[in-house]
This record gives sequence, structure tokens and C-alpha cells, in this order.
Amino acid sequence: MNKTLILLILIVTLLFYGCKNNNEEPFTGSGTFDATEIIISAQTGGELIKINFKEGDHVIKGSVLVEIDLENLQLQRKVTAAGLDELIWNDKVLVQEIAAGKEAIKQAFVTLENIRKTHQRFANLVEQGAATQDKLDNVMTELSVAESRFAAAKDKLTGLEAQTGINTAARKRINAQLDLLDYQISKSRVICPDDGIVLEKYTEEGELANPGTPLCSIADLSTMRLTIYVSENMIGNVKLGSRAQITIDSLPDRTFEGKVTWISQEAEFTPKNVQTRESRVDLVYAVKITIDNPDGIFKIGMPADAYIEGI
Repeated sequence: MNKTLILLILIVTLLFYGCKNNNEEPFTGSGTFDATEIIISAQTGGELIKINFKEGDHVIKGSVLVEIDLENLQLQRKVTAAGLDELIWNDKVLVQEIAAGKEAIKQAFVTLENIRKTHQRFANLVEQGAATQDKLDNVMTELSVAESRFAAAKDKLTGLEAQTGINTAARKRINAQLDLLDYQISKSRVICPDDGIVLEKYTEEGELANPGTPLCSIADLSTMRLTIYVSENMIGNVKLGSRAQITIDSLPDRTFEGKVTWISQEAEFTPKNVQTRESRVDLVYAVKITIDNPDGIFKIGMPADAYIEGI
């Protein structure tokens, strides 16, 4: 064979295997990107009078996303506060009545004791024949009246003290209602819980919201997760913290580095929306790879391939 031809065959062979060894890393799996999404909901009811975002906006933690008109709640608070003011005034009157009731008991007791002494004295006089039975009967009538007045004074004081307890419970209930209304009023400004991008907007200004009505969803896209599915015969080589090389279809010449942050402990059948290069293996393990996304290249739902070191 011609030496030149042999040499050419050797060069082509070396180039082929060299490119294969240098450029083709062992394939681990394919998957799609996702991020932690937060659904922002109204915590009180009312008309949405101002919405401070659009889909795709970057929102900052602590910023006001939505303002809700709470005129109805504010009116409820005024009515409830007026009820509390009336109850406080009644309590002041009740304190005075209790003081008067205690004084009435003291006076009724003194009167009763005096009449008891008088009754005893006339009873002795009747026994001695120094007083008539009619006089003793009159004193007994006065004694019965004094005892009734004393008992009535005690019953009135008991009722007043019981009313104090009722008013105390009512005051606690009204204060709790005011606390709830104040809380609901404070939630008229929906505050952004974290930095992120508005993924979806669910409402418009002028609409009515109830507590729990979804307003928008946001996600922090500065860090993304790629979920891939690894076959049983490969999962043993995947470790937490392992580096992974990520490639995407839109930038085939670039490779991005991520890190394995979660490995499922339970096998599952290959999801229908995932195609693997080893289709004959039915059972796979979910693996999540975390990757920084400062330039916003990766999008939720974007497909990607992963090559994990050690496999």
C-alpha cells in the first residue's frame, strides 16, 4: 500500500479518536430548568386601586406591589371603636354604681342590726309584761323589711359585679375585632416578599379581591435548577456537590457549570416528557443541579443536557 495513503489513514484515525475523546463527555441526562415560584395573594378584601408591576418586571423585596381600597373596613373599624367607647363609658358608670351598692349594703346592714337589737329588747319586755305584743309585731315587720332590703342590696351588688365580668369579656372581644381590622387594613398594601421577576399577572386595577385571591407569581431567576433523570446503572456515581457541565440548544458552543444539590432516594419510571439515550432503562432517579443565572440566559421550562463529573 502506498506509504502516503497509510499515513493519511493514520492521521484521520488519530484525529477522529482525539476529537471524540476530547469533545464527547459521558452523557448523564436531559431535563428542564425551573425556579422557586411564589404566588402573591391578597390578604384582605377590597377593590384593587393600584397595581405597581407588569409581567416581566423585576420587583424588589419590601416594595409595594398592590394597593387595596379598604373604605368598608375603615367604616367597620369606626363602628367597632364607637362600641368600645360606649362600653368604656358604661364601665365608668358601673364602677360608680358598685361603689354605691357597697355603701347601700353597709347602711342596710347597720339598719338591720339596729332593728335586730330593738326586736330583742321588745321581746324581753313582752316576756316581762312591760310591752305589748302589738308593739313587738310592728318591730318584727320592720325587721323583715330590713332583712329584705339587705338581701336586695347584696343581690344588686352581685348583679353589678357580674356585669363587670360580662363587660370585661365584651371589651376583650371588641379589642380582638379591632386588632383584626387593623391587621386587615395594614394588609391593604401588598408587600413583595423577595426579589424576583414577575412571571404572571392575574388581576387588573378596578377588580375586587377577596382574602386569598392570587395577584401575581414571582420567581428569583438569578439561580435556577435543572432536573434530570439518571438511569439506575449510573446513579451510583452521582454525588451531592458533584460538578455538572450544562449545555443548551440555543448556545451549543457554550458550556455552563452547575452543582448537584439534590438526589432522589426513590426510583421512578421515566417521565413521558423526558427522552434519554438509554431508552431501554425504565427506572430512573431525579437529580437536581443548581446553576447561577446572572445574565438571565436560562428560562423556566428550557430544556438542557447535563454531564456530571465522575460518570
